[in-house]
Amino acid sequence: MASRREYEGQSAAPARGQKRKKRGCGCLLGIVLAVLALAGVLYCGSILKELNVTDFTTDTSELGINEDHSDETVKSNLGNTGIVNIALFGVDQREGDTAFRSDAIMILSVDKPAGKLKLSTIMRDSLVEIEDHGQQKITKAYYYGGPELAVRTLNQNFNLNIREYAAVNFRQMAAIIDAVGGVDIDISEAERQNANNSIREQSEVAGLPADYIESAGLQTLNGTQAVAYARIRYVGNADFERTSRQREVLRKVFDKALDMNPLQYPEFARKFLPTVETSLDLGDILSLADIMLKKPTLQDVRFPTNADLIGDGSIMVNGENCLNLDLQSTSEKLHAFIYDDIDPTTDADRLSNGEH
Repeated sequence: MASRREYEGQSAAPARGQKRKKRGCGCLLGIVLAVLALAGVLYCGSILKELNVTDFTTDTSELGINEDHSDETVKSNLGNTGIVNIALFGVDQREGDTAFRSDAIMILSVDKPAGKLKLSTIMRDSLVEIEDHGQQKITKAYYYGGPELAVRTLNQNFNLNIREYAAVNFRQMAAIIDAVGGVDIDISEAERQNANNSIREQSEVAGLPADYIESAGLQTLNGTQAVAYARIRYVGNADFERTSRQREVLRKVFDKALDMNPLQYPEFARKFLPTVETSLDLGDILSLADIMLKKPTLQDVRFPTNADLIGDGSIMVNGENCLNLDLQSTSEKLHAFIYDDIDPTTDADRLSNGEH
């Protein structure tokens, strides 16, 4: 039976001109998509060129990893399944400084199968053994030997197998916070005054007008203000509350980043990556971007816990007041948190952290 087109006197096949036109549209669409894909690749490539990737050792012994006792679930790179630990350092490098301490020390544990990120904060005054330097505050490891000695110190004292690190200067951290639009913080009057003192100091160093926090209460802090808030040490319970503020700011940044439209990530990366010095390569960065797209959860804990402190937690070593902790007990709780999802935080810890 003839088709309707044949019945109306038309050929059932499209005319040659029509066929070429359809092919032309398909070809044009393919070219457009290819150009867009190439533009995306070139844009990402230009962004990643801004990343400061360092030549970091991969030697297990140099990293202080004890293979006999390292966790079997941990893999050596982010492409594998399992849990990967990355050392994070917040450093206070001033212009002209060649050696400086790590004022913030954290371990980011990436659990891709479970879609979880865990942040373990190690208190900067914790008394540990630093290779070739004896018992010292852990913050000094970065000063004595940069990221390599700092990572080795973490591995040797807490029986970890960290192979990667990322470091951010506190002044650069402000740019990251501004990139997510600031963070909402409920700041007390005492915290506001202390933070403003830091803002005044930083503005004088930079030769810029001071952007003070005008009032206490819940408000959105910009990068400079949030960094000053995170660095407050002499309000409340000293370094206990200081590390709590640092984790609070990072949680807020993390939540804002997760709320971004994925199309905003390239621009965020353009602002974020140049501020970071890291051992992570392109593949590692892309793997981290992959887990962020899956909306992971973030959990953070401070170590040592109150129960791991010896006596009142204070001890004088080399004329300095250090945090006296039981390293074995702290290591066990750290491992339980990272690998077994056991949060060791108690009401006493929350009270020490200034949490309500």
